Amino acid sequence: MKPEELANAILALSAWAQQHSTQPEPELQRRLRELFGRDPAELPVVSQTLQPWDRPNLQLAVDAWLDGRAVDLFGLPPTHGYRAGLAELVRSGGPEWMGVGDLSGVEHISVPLGEHESVTCVQSGLWLVPDDEAPLVLMLRGEDMGDREKLTFEVMAAERERAEQVIAALRRTMSERNVYRGRVIELRPRHFHDDEGAPLTVRTLPPIRREQIVLPEEVLERIERQTFGIARHAERLRASGRHLRRGLLLHGPPGVGKTLTAMYLAACMPERTVVLLTGHGLQVIRVSVDLATALQPAMVVLEDVDLVAMDRVYESTNAVLFELLNAMDGLDEDHDVLFVLTTNRVDRLEPALAARPGRIDQAVELPLPDADGRRRLIELYGAGLGLELPPGDPLVGELEGTTPAFIRELLRRAALVAADDGGDGAIRVGPAHLHGALRELRAGGDLTRTLLGAQPR
Repeated sequence: MKPEELANAILALSAWAQQHSTQPEPELQRRLRELFGRDPAELPVVSQTLQPWDRPNLQLAVDAWLDGRAVDLFGLPPTHGYRAGLAELVRSGGPEWMGVGDLSGVEHISVPLGEHESVTCVQSGLWLVPDDEAPLVLMLRGEDMGDREKLTFEVMAAERERAEQVIAALRRTMSERNVYRGRVIELRPRHFHDDEGAPLTVRTLPPIRREQIVLPEEVLERIERQTFGIARHAERLRASGRHLRRGLLLHGPPGVGKTLTAMYLAACMPERTVVLLTGHGLQVIRVSVDLATALQPAMVVLEDVDLVAMDRVYESTNAVLFELLNAMDGLDEDHDVLFVLTTNRVDRLEPALAARPGRIDQAVELPLPDADGRRRLIELYGAGLGLELPPGDPLVGELEGTTPAFIRELLRRAALVAADDGGDGAIRVGPAHLHGALRELRAGGDLTRTLLGAQPR
């Protein structure tokens, strides 16, 4: 026999052996066949695509649904970065590279919900539920799509209607027990994540009291009426046909307290979900507004909105601006969603933002503090420094044209000057320290004043 003939004979023998040899049934197929009493490849599978941040909501819903039921939980590791779906896993004669039927230990992931709270979730897994009347298989799998994670939940049952009922029940529980309701959350594109790939981050805002908002009383009252007032009378307004969707624009020079005022509004409405949109998060406006709608009552905070809502005179093809306008217009009027927008450059805003109710219904300018406001700010930021400012001290007048941010830095600098004077114990700030700190800040020229929000001298 020639060498090439021998080689062909060996190949033919190998192919014949693969075709006629008895292969052991993969563990998963065997378990599913025992569970359902029939070939699992014939059973229907219902799939539901989820947002990546819904992982903890699904976990809580599955735990609640399985409570009191017998269940076997298995992990299913990816093969070459790919996790097959249920229909593929039970397919007879599946390709070996897919790892069909390989069961493993369960991997878990901890999803943070703030500084001291988290939910432990199954990374990817199979729940086998041997219910006597209607056995089920639940499956969660995640796939890395590069710029995002795709999360899919699947249910296999003897009847398609049964699988659909389970999916619907889990969706209801996820909505009722949504872990993000009433929290402060920030959504960002995946390539800007900093929390182990988490696309949604729960934030903790400092508690802000009304006395920390140093604004003219009539200005603060207008802001509160647009926010607290409508929230307080929401049901009566809705019953009378008044819309609840509304927008508030806070504008003024840098450092006057626009962000602080937004945090104050959030602190005073703890039952309201707050969705923050800052920096790169402005690229996910549509999804963020959808999330706020699902978790209403909600407040969407868009800081420095002029960065994306620039007048089309300056930028005619601003895709993010159009996304913002479409998102605000897409809400029903009775949705209790409050938009709070801030800007330092109101002159550059797109006029269409205020073209209809529900976009911007109230624009409020936050002015530079007057003499009384500057005095209140010195007292506010001087707390704990033993500050005594004698009557008639010219400091309040010398601070005309400065912002709360400038005065806050002045008190911090004065505390440092007082500490450098020597002595032990608590720092005590006097008029000399304040004036010395002011001279230091002025020595930085107009650039320092501008960076702190003050008007150039």
